[in-house]
Amino acid sequence: MKKKWYKKSGIKAFFICLTIVFLVTACVSAGASVYVMSKGVQPLDSRKYVDSESFTDSVYSMSHTILESLKEREILDESSEDDLIDLAELKEGKTLTHKNTSGLAYKAEDLLSWSQGAWDQSTNLLVCRKPDGSNYYMYYSDFADKIITGELKLVFGSDAEMNQEYTKDVLSMLSGEEYSYYDSSYSDTGIRRDSVEYVADADGNIAYTNVWNYESREYNDAALVEKYKPDGADSILDIVNDGTKWKGDISSAYQYLYAALVKYNNAADAEKSLETYAQGKTNLSYLFVDKKSGKVYSNIKSVTADNYEKILDKKMRNSPDPYMIIYPEEQDCETGFTGITDQAVNYWQTMIANVGLADSDYVYAVSVDEDFSVLDRIAQEKIYYDKFAPLLIPMIVIAAVALVLVLAGLVILTLAAGRNNEDQEVHLNFFDRWYTEIAAFLVFGIWIYGVAIMMQVMGSGDMRMAGYLVGIGILGIWSGAWFLTGWLSLVRRIKAGSIWRDSVLRYILLFIRKIFSKFADMIVFLSNNTVSRIKTIVAFGIFVFLLFMSTGLFVGADIPFFLLIFVVTCWVVLYYLLKKAWGREQIQDGLKKITDGDLQYKIPTEKLSGEQKMMADYINHIGEGLDAAVENSLKNERMKTELITNVSHDIKTPLTSIINYIDLLKRENPEDPKIRGYLDVLENKAQRLKVLTEDVVEASKASTGNISLEMTELNFVELVNQVIGEFEEKFEERNLKMVIHFDEEEVIICADGRRLWRVLENVFGNVSKYAMENTRVYVDVKVERPNVQLSLKNISAQPLNISADELTERFIRGDVSRNTEGSGLGLSIAKDLVQLQGGEFNLYLDGDLFKVTIEFEVK
Repeated sequence: MKKKWYKKSGIKAFFICLTIVFLVTACVSAGASVYVMSKGVQPLDSRKYVDSESFTDSVYSMSHTILESLKEREILDESSEDDLIDLAELKEGKTLTHKNTSGLAYKAEDLLSWSQGAWDQSTNLLVCRKPDGSNYYMYYSDFADKIITGELKLVFGSDAEMNQEYTKDVLSMLSGEEYSYYDSSYSDTGIRRDSVEYVADADGNIAYTNVWNYESREYNDAALVEKYKPDGADSILDIVNDGTKWKGDISSAYQYLYAALVKYNNAADAEKSLETYAQGKTNLSYLFVDKKSGKVYSNIKSVTADNYEKILDKKMRNSPDPYMIIYPEEQDCETGFTGITDQAVNYWQTMIANVGLADSDYVYAVSVDEDFSVLDRIAQEKIYYDKFAPLLIPMIVIAAVALVLVLAGLVILTLAAGRNNEDQEVHLNFFDRWYTEIAAFLVFGIWIYGVAIMMQVMGSGDMRMAGYLVGIGILGIWSGAWFLTGWLSLVRRIKAGSIWRDSVLRYILLFIRKIFSKFADMIVFLSNNTVSRIKTIVAFGIFVFLLFMSTGLFVGADIPFFLLIFVVTCWVVLYYLLKKAWGREQIQDGLKKITDGDLQYKIPTEKLSGEQKMMADYINHIGEGLDAAVENSLKNERMKTELITNVSHDIKTPLTSIINYIDLLKRENPEDPKIRGYLDVLENKAQRLKVLTEDVVEASKASTGNISLEMTELNFVELVNQVIGEFEEKFEERNLKMVIHFDEEEVIICADGRRLWRVLENVFGNVSKYAMENTRVYVDVKVERPNVQLSLKNISAQPLNISADELTERFIRGDVSRNTEGSGLGLSIAKDLVQLQGGEFNLYLDGDLFKVTIEFEVK
């Protein structure tokens, strides 16, 4: 067997380590590339920052932030601090009239101040149902104060003595300390909502028929804590309870207030954002002009709607700094950015239109100081870009090369998985013998768990590049180790054909099939209505019925009596089952003894009954029949052997005399050629008859095992070579060319040399007699430890119209015309002798191809 270098254990371990190293290198390089690109560097960017795509993207992003902030803070310019802001006008996007048109309005100053704090906190609001069916809203604190002062009173019916205690329970529930809902809750004393008849005023009249906690439908209509009073009222509840304009619609009122506070909060945040883009705080200069309204927004001083063109010429068009000037029409746009495309210009126009600062006639211009004199966001990006840009392409190349090497290592490990240079077997380790799904789940689960932990650690903060790459490297080692564990195990399973054999799914399917098979067997079993089965089913049904009746009568009856019946019934059934089990054991023991050869054994039937006794009688009669048949067979075999031996002896005695007298006649040297010819014929036929007689005796002894073997250690290859030399001349006479191939020069087996020589002589003699002339004979000795096999192949001269099994029977010959000298016993003798020596003898026929194999165990 040719040895492969990659199958060595040391080489495989080296390639596993090397593959993981290359995988870590690829991961670290790829991670470094991603980290660099996250800092704004792109693979195809220019080495100069202001000419890169990253620079253009950053200016675009900053411009988008500026324009959105300008739009968000517009409301601060639309109203002065004392102006009224009608919440309906603001929510519905109408022009602000600075009047209280909807009944719910606040001062602009109050809304701005309110939005800067924790304005989204809610309070406990109660809904009180009036007798006319309308709702009246009240803060819980106000409701509780009125109950305490007696302005309102909870009426609980006729049990007036408990009013004070019940009132505390109801207030506790409405406060939210125990329950969020009063409607369907229980207090500690078990008071229900319908225990309160109504809420009365100080005069005892019905003020409210019911009261419960207000629940907002959405997060933006919660009952907000009021920090400022609305225009013309003490609270928003006064406006809603008034019923003139809002008509009890508390949910909409809170939604409008929530929307106003959100808008002012966003405006305040936008104001702070724009402060970071003020002149002197950034390298970016911008201006936005709404030509229709004349509004100008810019961080450049002294820019107006009249002089902005001069500013564009001075600060941008005639400056070396990169700039962009965007108009509504694409053909009017100007750019000083490198590599900007018409599509990119269209993105800028779409972004400005979506912001909504102007309708259709505007100009937006932006430029960046190329000296980056201010350390702002864009200047920091330039520092990162200049630092990391030269590293990006080399890191990508390293990652690609390392990945190719990983794939190469994986291919080599895949070829070597489960193989070694000692044999052709696929070797599995302990993990490869686990169930396929469990092994896959374990590998994937442990891997994903480790990855999740590392991702959590790496995502816990803004890591520096070194820490980020260390994390990526650890992930690479972890992933590589578990991937190779799973992949190589999968490869070994596929090579060994165990991936489905060891599958949990396969066992489940087999179990299901077994259940269905048992179910089908049960149906077939029950469908055969034999007396025995019907009796068993009826007996079991009676037992179950009695058991059920006994158990049912326990309830409300004389339990000791029925318990006694139950116990007695169980003992009777147990005795019956034990008796049947004992009978089965007796029958089983008898069958075992008869199977082991004790044909005289009789199963005792005295204590058996019914079907078991009948079965034991049948088995005893079978034993008697077998004993008689075996005795008769042995007797016949002895008679055959004695007949063959006696007849052979009787034939050999006159045959020896005939051969001796023929030899004496030939010594007289008869001169007549005819007489000489007759003597030669007589001698050949006599010798053939002698060989036939010896073969018959040998075949008889071999088939009965009546041969004493002298087992010794033999060189099987050397013995085959000697036989080949013995038959070389006979093969040449028939122009048969031998093609010989031996795996090894020496193979030691344990056999009887004289008997094995007879086997080989018979096999090679068979080829010399029956092989087609002018053909090749193939002799192969293959060593596949622990066995060695001799293979002999040739083309038969006569058609082989019989099977291989028939050809090894006695007196059967492939030459049906029987023109050759064979006795028809050679292959039969060879097969019996090989088997007596512990070997295997097989014949294969395929058309005219004749093949014989002899196999022995190597010592």
